[in-house]
Amino acid sequence: MAPKPRAALRYEARAALLFAACVSCEDTADRVKLRAPSAEQADAGAANAAGAAGEGGSSSPAGGSAAGDNAAGEGGALAAADSALCASDTQLPPQNLACTGLYANILNKQLAPGIEAYAPAVPLWSDGAEKQRWISLPAGTKIDTSDPSEWSFPVGTKVWKEFSRAKQRVETRMWQKADTDFWVAATYAWSSDETSAARSAGGDIALGTGTYHVPTPDECQDCHRGRTDRLLGFEQVLLGLSGATGLNLERLIAEDRLTEPPKATPLVLGDDGTGLAAPALAWLHVNCGVSCHNQNSNAKAWSTGMFLRLDPTLLDGSSVAGFDALKTTLGVSAVTPTWKGRTRIVPGDPAHSLVFDLISHRGTGQQMPPIATSFVDEADIPLVEAWIAEQKPSAP
Repeated sequence: MAPKPRAALRYEARAALLFAACVSCEDTADRVKLRAPSAEQADAGAANAAGAAGEGGSSSPAGGSAAGDNAAGEGGALAAADSALCASDTQLPPQNLACTGLYANILNKQLAPGIEAYAPAVPLWSDGAEKQRWISLPAGTKIDTSDPSEWSFPVGTKVWKEFSRAKQRVETRMWQKADTDFWVAATYAWSSDETSAARSAGGDIALGTGTYHVPTPDECQDCHRGRTDRLLGFEQVLLGLSGATGLNLERLIAEDRLTEPPKATPLVLGDDGTGLAAPALAWLHVNCGVSCHNQNSNAKAWSTGMFLRLDPTLLDGSSVAGFDALKTTLGVSAVTPTWKGRTRIVPGDPAHSLVFDLISHRGTGQQMPPIATSFVDEADIPLVEAWIAEQKPSAP
């Protein structure tokens, strides 16, 4: 692919800022598709963003949260998603979460009709944050599942993901498929009293429980570009494994909402003789494979050749010995210059395995996932460690 002209890159960067897109590990070009706003829309968006920053005293999420506090004073207008308030947001993501269609009443958190909750079988590690997820699929439409690894959603699909710390809402992310080849996305930072949530450009928020980082548009794009149709957690593997709840794969099939449904559910991860493969591979899938380490050429880590995304068509309970997650890691040397000479997984030796080293530590440039986490997943990392420890070294 030829490099993009500098002017085009500046234009996309400006568009990304205006959209405040939060779309959740190594070098590739950024190929995220964004609808370019007109000059009038761009100027209006910039003015709105500047106004929000001025009201909050900052363009960081702390400022966004302050803007939310100010907006909360409007009370009924936000609670009822006042038509005048939301009408000005038709060309860009709404300035307020109340205008996105998630809530019928944001004050009492009453969901709007047609909003359906779901939870994946294995959640992405988010430093212990509590999460809720919802989706709205246009009536009468189906998800195109002709490629089980790359679902394509009908235009009009909306997805929300809410993050809380110590039962306090902090942010809600929204994705809306506005046309066949692009999504409108935004992140909303909640006011301290949880009566409103204003659009945020990302950054750090000080909470009583510590600092919370809201990802910037660029950080989010690093993950979401690894899916052709952008959505990460609403996919065949995570909705099909046992433990998925709400609008899971079984319900999607029963309600005839998939163009080519799989023949059997639930999906089952088999084993490789260790008795420990299933939880370890599931963790690596959701935390590393879904977004970056997969065979989608747009994915940030595609060029490394380490593929950890599970193939849903192979999850029938049979042996996983031939899966990409094993073939591209066990005894395989890293290709990234930073880690040249290291082995991704040394069978039987977690301490000298690069993958285990990166997932069990935190620090700039020395951790995986590389962003959106500052704490080690102490509950699940030992599952990966135990699995590596049971691998048999290759015969000399």
